[in-house]
Amino acid sequence: MTIWFATGNANKKAELSAILKTHGIDCPLLIPKDAGLDFDPEETGTSFLENALLKAEALYDLLDKARPALFSPGDPVIADDSGICVDALDGRPGIYSARYMGAINNEQLTINNGKKLEAGERNALLLEEVGSAANRKARFVCAMALMYNPDRFFVAQETMEGEIVKSPEHAKGAGGFGYDPILFIPELRRTVAELSEEEKNTISHRGKAGKTIAKIMSN
Repeated sequence: MTIWFATGNANKKAELSAILKTHGIDCPLLIPKDAGLDFDPEETGTSFLENALLKAEALYDLLDKARPALFSPGDPVIADDSGICVDALDGRPGIYSARYMGAINNEQLTINNGKKLEAGERNALLLEEVGSAANRKARFVCAMALMYNPDRFFVAQETMEGEIVKSPEHAKGAGGFGYDPILFIPELRRTVAELSEEEKNTISHRGKAGKTIAKIMSN
């Protein structure tokens, strides 16, 4: 059995592969690029869950039509949608985390075509927007969908709670990706980017959602 993961993000692929193996699912995990497939569905959902299901169904349809050499009918498809939600920003950037460009009058600015901000630029923008706000609570959210066909699917949604660091100087760590350097976990006294892969995959939003999905696959 091959598991297909609806992403173009190699970091997410490596992370999910490690999570699934930890919980007993040791099957090849491929992303569309591995089979030479172009995959970039428009994320039109209004929630993490809607976007996860949208991506799962889009990849299911693509595989069913393209039938790449590594695909077998019945292969499960996994998709996730994740992001960071900041209380001081009324939950922004949320589902727009990967393409966030800031906000004007509380209206999110995003980019769907052309150049997106690099991770470091998004982190700097988010820290600037939060500023000196006293409430720095924030969380990573991950909605994950496991689809066997459009009529048979399972979903899990989890969070990783933390706080936005106080300043750019407090953004630390070389591990992880995305917003990891600026989310501080008070209980561990470290940012997500300072955690080992094993630590992160145990307590992260994707790690917890992936654990649930692995349990479903094992049944």
